[in-house]
Amino acid sequence: MAAQFVVAVGATLGPGFAHDPVTAFTQPATVIVTVIIGVYIIVNPSCVGYFLRRCRDAFDPVLHLLFPVLGIAAFLPSLLTAAGIPVLDFVSELSAPVSYAGPVVGVRMLTGIVVLVVLMRRHPERVAETGRIHLDDPAPAGDTATGAEQR
Repeated sequence: MAAQFVVAVGATLGPGFAHDPVTAFTQPATVIVTVIIGVYIIVNPSCVGYFLRRCRDAFDPVLHLLFPVLGIAAFLPSLLTAAGIPVLDFVSELSAPVSYAGPVVGVRMLTGIVVLVVLMRRHPERVAETGRIHLDDPAPAGDTATGAEQR
C-alpha cells in the first residue's frame, strides 16, 4: 500500500510541478482514459468466452456474441483516439508530454503480463487462489492454503 501511495502521489504531483495546469491534468487523464477503454475492450471477448465455456445453455448469439463484437468495434477507435494514434482522419496527434500516454500504458501492461508469467511459473497456487476469489462456490471450511475459515 505504501508503494501504491508513493506511485499515486508521484503520478499526480509530478506533472503538476513539471508542467502547466492543463498539461498536468491531461497527461494522467489520458493515461486513465486509455486504460479504462482497454478494460472495456477486454471485457467484451471475456463475455463471449464465459458464455461459451461456462454457461453454454444460456448463450444468446445476439447478447453474448454480436454485442461484444460491436462493443470492440465501437471502442477500438476510441482507444486509438485516447492514445493519440491518428488512424482516423479526424484524430490529430497528441502533443508531448500528453503523447507519452500510449507508451506509458503499454509498458505498464507489459510489466503486468511479465509479473503474471513469473507468478504463474514460481507460485501457480497464488494465481489460482486469486482466481478463486471470483467464484460463486465457497472454499472448504478451514482451508489451510489461505488460512480462511468458513462459518
